[in-house]
Amino acid sequence: MPDVDSGAGFREFVENNVEAEALGYHSTFIVEHHFTGFGQISATLNLLTWVGARTTTLRLGTRSSCWLAQPGAAGRAGGDARPALGGRVDFGIGKGYRYNEFAGFATPMEDADARFDESLEVMRKAWTSDVPWSHRGKYWQSTNVVVEPPTAQKPHPPL
Repeated sequence: MPDVDSGAGFREFVENNVEAEALGYHSTFIVEHHFTGFGQISATLNLLTWVGARTTTLRLGTRSSCWLAQPGAAGRAGGDARPALGGRVDFGIGKGYRYNEFAGFATPMEDADARFDESLEVMRKAWTSDVPWSHRGKYWQSTNVVVEPPTAQKPHPPL
């Protein structure tokens, strides 16, 4: 698809949300997917930051942010500490269901429940700790981590 502007849909999404806010809409949510091809959103928080920079009251939500890659990274990025988001984040996560995403991250699907639970623990720790913390779990390890700046919503964004 070399003749197609793959960013056009993202720009249109941003403009639609600017208009939605002007019309009085309360929130917008987007889904994250990986390895699906053209038009996928694999960096939902980056796109929501773009929307957040263009709006002031619209709540910004992920419908299913990918914890498969690294939940600590999701905690850092999704903690709504990004100045443009100003405490307007609703953070949706899910354990996943697409074989290609599990395969792409070399993650066995049968581990989904346990990985999800541990990932949620790591993200909550990332959002609520104001001192360096470490995590030694079955799937994830972090050493001496602190997330800065802290989240705007306390104790963390709505899940």
